[in-house]
Amino acid sequence: MRRLFEHVPASVGGHLQRLPAPLTLGITGPFNGMRQRTAAVGAMFAAIPFGTVIETGTYRALTTRHLSTLTGAPIATIEVNPSYYRFAQGRLSKLPQVHQFLGKSPAVLEQLRVDPAWHAEPVFFYLDAHWLHDLPLLDELAVVRRGWTSFVALIDDFRVDGDDGYFYDDYGPGKALILPLLAKDPGLADLHVFWPNARAADETGARRGWVVLASPGDVTDALTKLPQVRAAGTLAQALEGSPE
Repeated sequence: MRRLFEHVPASVGGHLQRLPAPLTLGITGPFNGMRQRTAAVGAMFAAIPFGTVIETGTYRALTTRHLSTLTGAPIATIEVNPSYYRFAQGRLSKLPQVHQFLGKSPAVLEQLRVDPAWHAEPVFFYLDAHWLHDLPLLDELAVVRRGWTSFVALIDDFRVDGDDGYFYDDYGPGKALILPLLAKDPGLADLHVFWPNARAADETGARRGWVVLASPGDVTDALTKLPQVRAAGTLAQALEGSPE
């Protein structure tokens, strides 16, 4: 679906994206139309007083708008595609807490990392900027780890260990969104891993897999108490039982 707009001018792409259902593949809700995941994120916001929200991959801004209903904290949303960015401007124009950024997600995250305005912790990150040849996830996480101490990072399109019913992105050798990919950065080893507790068979919408990485401390303690996610220990521990 996104590929349709990658090679058209921003002005044209913005108009095309205003067309309804056929271009959304039937997904009309946040988080790929997945009700169980939406409920899980709601539970996270109820349990953790997030001071900042940062999203990579605005796309049609459905998730961005939903996040604004969960918190009064400032929200940064990053989009690399000018067509999506322009389309999202119309959807987000009346939400003063939402700030849009156009550019590659690692570079924009680096800008936010050095800007005190985006350092009220804990921080909720929603990482969904990966697409086809562009896989910035490890670079994104490296900036997150350097810049913030207390955070929860939810990664979209990820393989869920223990539930093959969830779909995930696989762009070839070394570019699949699976747990061993994260082992390439030793600096992530002490982050805590949480999988969705809901089975894919009970999910709605696109049934895309997801994983949560959380910094040690209070946010991990809070997530451990939520029935919507299942703890897998630190990334180093989770990798021991992860399929290749």
